[in-house]
Amino acid sequence: MSQARQRRPVLSSSDRDALKSRLNDSYAGDLLSIARHFGGQPAAHQARIQDIDHTGFTLAWEWREDGQLQSADMQHVMREFAGPGSVIQEVSELAVEACRELGEEPPRLARDKQAIDSRRLVDFAFVMPRPPVAMLVLAGLVGLGYLALVDNVHPMVRFTRDFVSQTACYYVFVGCLVVHFFEACVVCAVCQLIKTFQPQQMSTGTQAKWTAGGLLFGVFCLHVFAAKIMRQFALADAMPANRGPRPR
Repeated sequence: MSQARQRRPVLSSSDRDALKSRLNDSYAGDLLSIARHFGGQPAAHQARIQDIDHTGFTLAWEWREDGQLQSADMQHVMREFAGPGSVIQEVSELAVEACRELGEEPPRLARDKQAIDSRRLVDFAFVMPRPPVAMLVLAGLVGLGYLALVDNVHPMVRFTRDFVSQTACYYVFVGCLVVHFFEACVVCAVCQLIKTFQPQQMSTGTQAKWTAGGLLFGVFCLHVFAAKIMRQFALADAMPANRGPRPR
């Protein structure tokens, strides 16, 4: 049996008109920066998307030279098309590079995207457990380690030997250390994934804090981190997906 060839995504006529209108009306300044830098015409005073489809777009601009109105255009080929959102993303990247090279402030497209991301991305800043909880956890680990590793304990706590042997304390202490170490490794690995795919959400310092928190406080730190992860998944599910090609 022959396999059906996968149809390449395309822009519908309504999507093309909507994209042209949005870019030309709301981001004319960004288009002008692209024309001035990539078109090599610093005197350009107006730029507009002339045509756009799933393969790329044509940007046209105007400028005056010796009192005469001049015009030119350029074609940009899309690296990868995955829907209308990918077009906006590629124009934004071009505008960011153009503004940087021209010494201008970041383009409006990039600022708008940053504002949207701030509402869609969870703040993974480290959160310490509440002081009483943190103190109890650390005191418990220290006390358990003392009972597990010291033969002649202080008379004030010697009565605990009547209920729990030193051997039992030792195994419980080692078990707690293993569990805390495992939790810290899991947190460190998840932080590394976040840092790889969303570097604006996770820094090396924040990763180190979460890892240390998992090592010291265990589940009391891990449940806060897990809540942030679940919140990010919920926000990701709520994001509107780019529309793919319409079935024919």
